[in-house]
Amino acid sequence: MPISIDKFSPIKQWIIVGIFLLFFVGLGILSVKGKSATYDEPRHLRYGQNILNGNSDRFDDSKMPFSALNALPEKLGDILPVSDSIKSLLSSLFAARLVTLLVSTSVAFLVFFWSRSLYGFIPGLISLLLYIFDPNIIAHSQLVTTDLYALGTFFLSMYTLWSFARKRTILNGLGCAFALGLSCLAKYSSLPLLGISLLALFLYDLRSMKAEWDLNHWKTVRLFAAKYIAYIAAGAAISILVINIGFLFNKTFTRFGDYQFRSKLFQSIQDEIPVLNGLPVPVPYPYLEGLDWVIYRERTGDGYGKIYLLGQLRDGQGFMGYYLVASLLKVPIAAQILVIASLGVYFFDKDRRRSILSNEIFLLLPVVFYGIYFNFFNEAQIGIRYYLIVFPFLYVLAGGLFTRWMQFFKWQIVTSLGLLLYLVVSVLSYYPYYLTYFNELVWNKTQTYKYLADSNLDWGQSKAELDEYFAEHQNAKDPQRTPEPGLFVVSANRLVGIVANPERFRWLRESFEPVDTIANYYFVYQISPEQVDKLCQTTDYCHQP
Repeated sequence: MPISIDKFSPIKQWIIVGIFLLFFVGLGILSVKGKSATYDEPRHLRYGQNILNGNSDRFDDSKMPFSALNALPEKLGDILPVSDSIKSLLSSLFAARLVTLLVSTSVAFLVFFWSRSLYGFIPGLISLLLYIFDPNIIAHSQLVTTDLYALGTFFLSMYTLWSFARKRTILNGLGCAFALGLSCLAKYSSLPLLGISLLALFLYDLRSMKAEWDLNHWKTVRLFAAKYIAYIAAGAAISILVINIGFLFNKTFTRFGDYQFRSKLFQSIQDEIPVLNGLPVPVPYPYLEGLDWVIYRERTGDGYGKIYLLGQLRDGQGFMGYYLVASLLKVPIAAQILVIASLGVYFFDKDRRRSILSNEIFLLLPVVFYGIYFNFFNEAQIGIRYYLIVFPFLYVLAGGLFTRWMQFFKWQIVTSLGLLLYLVVSVLSYYPYYLTYFNELVWNKTQTYKYLADSNLDWGQSKAELDEYFAEHQNAKDPQRTPEPGLFVVSANRLVGIVANPERFRWLRESFEPVDTIANYYFVYQISPEQVDKLCQTTDYCHQP
């Protein structure tokens, strides 16, 4: 008779979960060790340090108060009576990154907890495995950025909303509003969460509304309208308070007309609705200033550079479906299969569809909204990291596929175990370079630059390996604008033209293939004199100015 793991004692279940969480932490520590700072990390850390020093003024658009958590170890080292060695450790980039890793581990636990609450222990464990073995999550859990904070606070917001929907207590309501406020301190893309939350709650309440309507008709409308007005007021008030605390109440209540906006959107509001200009804005100046700046950069492309996808380079214009393509290539194939299969169940299984408005609506709505927004309306297409916020929701849904795992046929059990084993092997094969992960649709690591670049591949994260390669290969050099023989090394972003003139390395891209990689994103070319002679005879590359 098979043993039901769901009947294991709670202590044994928590031990199993604890082992997986410790593995995730250990993997993160080992794979980030020695990695150089990515392009964005110093500025995030600097803003976090500013916050701890009482200054929330902006020096760019998107840095947020959550980065103060990453700066906290160094601050503690400065104020606590510790030894020089401990102080050096606390002030290191490693210590700052460890904070993000621990936050991500907390999110991993919440993924398990929510999935277990919905579907049981084994489904919860499957959801946890999908999270901790997502290479994109592993990679960004190791960095001083706000991408993981956004992922975590978005997920926490919907979990607390689900809890509030099921049990309307003041404590649950305050927790939900507080989580929404926290999400506003992580990324500006959290702002639609208030609308998503209201819609999810409304859909959850539909059945009770219908029952009340049958009894009381219009009295029901007044009752629920009053409730939702109270929800909106409380949620907005607490969120605004949290935002003010995060930004240190910096010039809160500045008049709308006194803002120096960059975006045409806010400038047009100032011009076309002058009555608003005299009203005080209840959020700190740098909060609205940053939102305006983000909108300006997204609409103009200023500061984002060129957008690259599948060999095409665009300046100031994104690609429809960018994040769907990026996910297809960078999410493990096994995870994709399980997610798609779980979504299919809700379309074909009537029993499962009955629970959607009670449970899965809180998982599906964020996925649908942000899936549409990021793929068809967002122009800041510089990496799958922006899209990570939908992944925990999908992984909880995927856990639901195993709700009736004890009734699985033998082939279903074997297939499931095979997919999980495939997932683990595929992900671990990229150790320790998880930022550069591509699934087996791009089998050859020397070909990844033909599909995606930017922070999907090249974020300046492995400069130590590059220096080591040059030390061991004294003849290696940077390629020039015109063809020449030799051993060349070039990064993905320079090769495809994101941070360099696209014409500079066109001869290299179109005429030669890399023979090796360094840290999976510096591409190595070995070109002979004969190859250069042949190229010069058949093309005009050698005669370019």
